[in-house]
Amino acid sequence: MLSATAVTSAVMAIAGFAGPAQAGTRPVLPGKVHATQSRPVVPTFSYAGYEDSARDFRYIHALISVPNQPENADYPQAYIQLSAGSLATGDTYARTGVETCFVAEDLDPGFDCPSGVQWVAFIETFIDSATPVFSHFVPLDANPGDGIGFSIYYPQQGTSVYFTVYAPSGDVLQFQAPMVGPIFDHAAGLEDYTNSSGTPIPAPSGTPQTRLTQFQQGAVTTDSGDKGSWTGPWTTSVIEATSNGFAFPEGAVETSPSYLWTDGAVANGAARSNDAFGVWGPPQPELT
Repeated sequence: MLSATAVTSAVMAIAGFAGPAQAGTRPVLPGKVHATQSRPVVPTFSYAGYEDSARDFRYIHALISVPNQPENADYPQAYIQLSAGSLATGDTYARTGVETCFVAEDLDPGFDCPSGVQWVAFIETFIDSATPVFSHFVPLDANPGDGIGFSIYYPQQGTSVYFTVYAPSGDVLQFQAPMVGPIFDHAAGLEDYTNSSGTPIPAPSGTPQTRLTQFQQGAVTTDSGDKGSWTGPWTTSVIEATSNGFAFPEGAVETSPSYLWTDGAVANGAARSNDAFGVWGPPQPELT
């Protein structure tokens, strides 16, 4: 009943995005700091990034760097998402981002990466479910540090969600999946520690010092047409992974985003401040 259509073509330029808010503040891990910021902090077990909330959203875009992780590791996915509810507290999502072939092949036993390919772009929708009702994987000729563009567009109360992937090859790939009825009141750019079977796992412990990935060219639009970057006329929260899912100092921070900074790039029709951040964490443990 679900299908995807990929075409190489120009992309829609519309916008929207959202996220949650909980109490708690602490210094953010090393990153490109442009200004002192104080934002709500949401402690989690396995997520790190930024999330917007308090509005309904229809569009999100970001340029995500392929994570700096070993080949075929159970490393975090890096993605953007629109969701009905915050992070894993909801059960209806549209998300797209990058992960290793190793993880993609475990999530879908029918999918095989071409020889020599290490990374895939992935597209998923969840509708009142903890497991995807639709998923699609695009093998990528990409290396750690390469930037890959992603966007999601969903007209509130529409019948389909639309995804765009800007591949390193220069191809622009578009996909469509049926989705009827959700109101996306949250959205985010996240690193998500998930093992090869798709189960969230704790971020590895250690001294936080490694930049895992970057999110740049962040662009968001509300359902009513208000545009912004990771910040706008909505609540922007810091998402960080801790040792026990509780806020610092009760939980030790394992992975966290940098402060928001400005990359100067045009996205969704304009260059906006606070459109970029890195995600920092501990060194990856040796694989066995």
